[in-house]
Amino acid sequence: MKSKLGIALLWILVFLLGGVAGAVSHCLYQEHAKPATNSMIPPKPPDVVGWMVRELQLDERQKDSLKSIFSESRKRYRALGEQYKPQWEAIRNQTDERIKQMLNAGQKTRFEALLKKVYAPPPKQKPPQDSK
Repeated sequence: MKSKLGIALLWILVFLLGGVAGAVSHCLYQEHAKPATNSMIPPKPPDVVGWMVRELQLDERQKDSLKSIFSESRKRYRALGEQYKPQWEAIRNQTDERIKQMLNAGQKTRFEALLKKVYAPPPKQKPPQDSK
């Protein structure tokens, strides 16, 4: 009986020591691991133009050309998105209906309120100001 209890306690001790070692290792890793910061990593829009101007040392003519290129590309992306929008919405609506079928009445009401928030158009944002 004594040996079974000893083995069980030994297993518990080993398990606990493994947990402690893992936690300490994780803390040490988090303390010493720093995210890579590099000026070559592009920023999130809308300051891509400003970032490229700085990194590539573009003059005003090149900056204007870059803005024009991005503007044209943005229009093409939007047109492509509009082409597929009906298919995307159909899939979304079918998914929503399937989810509603599995919910009870109270959950359906909350789900529909949630969908109104999710599908609401985003608030208008101010356009980024150019830094000259």
